[in-house]
Amino acid sequence: MTKRVFVAMLLLTGCGGPTWPGEQFPPETEVASVLFSEGGGGIRETCEALVVELTDRSAAQLTGTIQRSGDKIVALPPKGWLSSPMPSETGSSEYFKAAFGGCNNEGKRPLGDLDGALRRPGAFYKIINKGEGIAIIVPTAKLAGFFYFG
Repeated sequence: MTKRVFVAMLLLTGCGGPTWPGEQFPPETEVASVLFSEGGGGIRETCEALVVELTDRSAAQLTGTIQRSGDKIVALPPKGWLSSPMPSETGSSEYFKAAFGGCNNEGKRPLGDLDGALRRPGAFYKIINKGEGIAIIVPTAKLAGFFYFG
């Protein structure tokens, strides 16, 4: 196998590992540390699972604009994002089956209860590429995650 073919195969299979997709998150998202990172795939399919801890300042900024709705106080999501709880039918998408369980089928689970946070109020999410991925922010837990399978 030539060196060029080997390098091309590495690039196509995603062996470089996932990197934080900052373009998918609001600009005020600041990563304090990476807690979980796993990826894999083939020529046409790829899986990425990343969980990061947010800085205190970023978590405070991402809490969103607070609005009073009757006797409730509601945090409005960043522009282009939705507030949890997520509709239950969305939870059957591929990123729940693959990325939330880790990409390498080794039984490792990403840190934090991000899939649970999507079922409770207080988190923000954005569906990516027609359901192939999801970006999640849980300001109160100072966590953010990116999961992609497609």
